[in-house]
Amino acid sequence: MHGYAGRILWINLSRNNTRAEGINEGNARLFIGGRGLGLKIIFDLNLGLNNIDPYGAENPLIITTGPLGGTRIPLTTRAAAIFKSPLTNRWSYSTVGGTLGAYMKYAGVDVVVITGISPRPVHLVISDGRVEFRDARELWGLDTVETEHVIKREFRDSAVLTIGPAGENKVPYACIGHEDWRQFGRTGAGAVMGSKNVKAITFVPVGKTVDVADDKAYQDLVRNLGRQAVTNPGMVPYRQGGTVRLVDTGNGMGFFPSIYWTRVVMPNWENISWEKTLKPKYFIKNGACLYCPVACHKVVRSSDGEYDLEYETMMALGGLTGIHDPQRLIDLAELADRLGFDTISLGNTIAFLIYLGDKGIIKDAPKWGDYEGIKQLIINTAYRRGLGELAALGTKAIAEKLSVPDLAIHVKGLEPAAYDPRTLKGMILNNAISERGADHLWASAYAVDIAGQAGGRFATGEDKVRAIMDIEERNALYDSMLLCKFGRAIYTWDVIRDVMNAVTGFNYTIDELRETAQRIIVLHRYMNGTTIEQDKIPPRWLREPVEYDGKKYVVTEEEWSFMVRKYYELRGYDELGKPRQDTLVRLKILSQS
Repeated sequence: MHGYAGRILWINLSRNNTRAEGINEGNARLFIGGRGLGLKIIFDLNLGLNNIDPYGAENPLIITTGPLGGTRIPLTTRAAAIFKSPLTNRWSYSTVGGTLGAYMKYAGVDVVVITGISPRPVHLVISDGRVEFRDARELWGLDTVETEHVIKREFRDSAVLTIGPAGENKVPYACIGHEDWRQFGRTGAGAVMGSKNVKAITFVPVGKTVDVADDKAYQDLVRNLGRQAVTNPGMVPYRQGGTVRLVDTGNGMGFFPSIYWTRVVMPNWENISWEKTLKPKYFIKNGACLYCPVACHKVVRSSDGEYDLEYETMMALGGLTGIHDPQRLIDLAELADRLGFDTISLGNTIAFLIYLGDKGIIKDAPKWGDYEGIKQLIINTAYRRGLGELAALGTKAIAEKLSVPDLAIHVKGLEPAAYDPRTLKGMILNNAISERGADHLWASAYAVDIAGQAGGRFATGEDKVRAIMDIEERNALYDSMLLCKFGRAIYTWDVIRDVMNAVTGFNYTIDELRETAQRIIVLHRYMNGTTIEQDKIPPRWLREPVEYDGKKYVVTEEEWSFMVRKYYELRGYDELGKPRQDTLVRLKILSQS
């Protein structure tokens, strides 16, 4: 098949064996790759959600690229990890940029399915579709960056995945590190990798070409999209300020979550402003994923050298906790990445403990803005020591343990990102219906709200629901082809069609691609058994107002109910939020009975 290496590699760590099989062309057409194909593999394994221990041998850790991986089409060097999350206890996924999406293909695989548990720490080296099992006991205990640097002394031209102490100690929101500062961030892939005693996975290329169906169309797209990636008005801000520029936007528009979701403008936020502080005083250079001309990553000065800072981490470890000293915030972010944390969940969890301490519910928590206390708690969480043992549970489990469930801010067990839905109301629906939980990238509704589309940021009507569903569908394809979601300004439906057809030769129509996206979205919900009960949002968003520009804002029950129920109607779900039988049949998830 064009665009694919044509190989799924199965690795059983308990038995220390592997097997390879080809990719079914029908599945490739219906589910593409990445998130879609990974979910399909789990679905075909008939693994009942409630029967799988996230830390058990039977939980598959699936790493997969897509048909665009390894091509020179801009913003396509991504990969996906699919697994049962130890944080949310749901089938989940994460994506990463860097070099992995290309180097998996160059190493001769589209998908790696890892099951079992190694009896000792192991380093998997994959090349030419084969696996070498290496002893990793000398790597165990190193942080993510140290581990990668050791491996790259031998495999200089490679893509490396690593875990840090947080993953080794199975903190449920541990991530998998890649290319120093990129991560499979959300929902705990690092903890799953650690539970299998896998310290690192290295992909070594044997060639660097991808067979495409229509070379002329492909070359034209590479050139045209390369130009658009740096000139399109929707892309220029990413090149100029990356994601960190949103610190200014979020505080200026009043959606920057602060002091554990009690404010939408951070006190002293100008101290960590991109334009006022970081750019003139800390910025060193731009960074980019492989073959990407946008270079949205902003590398800044840290106490240890250089660090790739991004917006969500600044909100979570700065806004939510009250840290507004730029150097200290950068250093906390670097520490968290090295230890192998999802910084969004980490910052939310630490801020929740500060909040509970402030209310007298727990003792020994740090105070707002307490750099030393927060730093020590981050370290203790990675090693599950002292208060870190409680922090290692994640926000939902902490709230349940302390019998304060209404105080925690999460959806489906996942802590939210940096867009308060009380002032960006498309995020009500985004957070509610995401299968990962409070996941801003499930439907990227913040982009609709910030741009003032579909009635503006405070609109909650049908036009807003439909606009969010459109991006939700494109995002499902971006996660499966794989494409960076920051390219949404140039990767419209017609461009998605043209790119997929030039590479795969499948001759998709836009309607077929929309149906494919719907299939991926609905399959995920069906596999998790999600209902309206799981789509509820935190009570504090409904009852506690935030103040911005002299006005107070909450999410009303009516806003949540209308948006969710209208979504169910348009998506083909019943009133409880379950996919209807006719929807499952229409999308070829189930056959006609």
